[in-house]
Amino acid sequence: MAKPQERAKKVEPFKARKTRVVETKIEDTITPPAEIARAIDAFRECQEQAKHFEGEATVHKDAILDFSEGEYVKRALAGMNRSFKVLGDQSMVTYVVSDFSAGLTEEEMEEFAKKWGEKAADDLITRDFGSIRFDADVLEANYDEVVKALQVLPNEVLENLFKPMLMRAKPGAVEIAKRYAKTPKEFRGLLKQLKMKNYIK
Repeated sequence: MAKPQERAKKVEPFKARKTRVVETKIEDTITPPAEIARAIDAFRECQEQAKHFEGEATVHKDAILDFSEGEYVKRALAGMNRSFKVLGDQSMVTYVVSDFSAGLTEEEMEEFAKKWGEKAADDLITRDFGSIRFDADVLEANYDEVVKALQVLPNEVLENLFKPMLMRAKPGAVEIAKRYAKTPKEFRGLLKQLKMKNYIK
């Protein structure tokens, strides 16, 4: 049977990492064999080319996204709320449809409610509790108090401990949204304002 002092031992809510990661300073250089030196130069050249092609790819991706969003709106309004492929002459992309949105700020939520109405905002937007995070600076400054009394912190600490959370679209928001948009253009704008995470790959 455990002794009373063993049972009463406090649990440390913020555990430290058990293994030590040693930081190494890079202060010197080495000259590798010729084939490695060539590989380094080729690697750097490829990185530069990749940056160039990434910019070019973005132009094409934006055009594809614009077209795909328009098609998605038509399909969703017709009851086909799922991913689809868009064919090129020699390849294709997939327009991926998800039921998740990016985070919305309080200001963005207010703008949404102003444009679409409080009922639409209530039906389509919910709190994103997963977006709540500790403010590391406040936690560090008040570490002992947090460890001792996480549930009964002083008001001035508790009020500043968490960063404000975001809002997000409710699951099934696309179907509900059809009740609020009168045209495909409005529907597309509403979905954009909800920040629905639809993308191509």
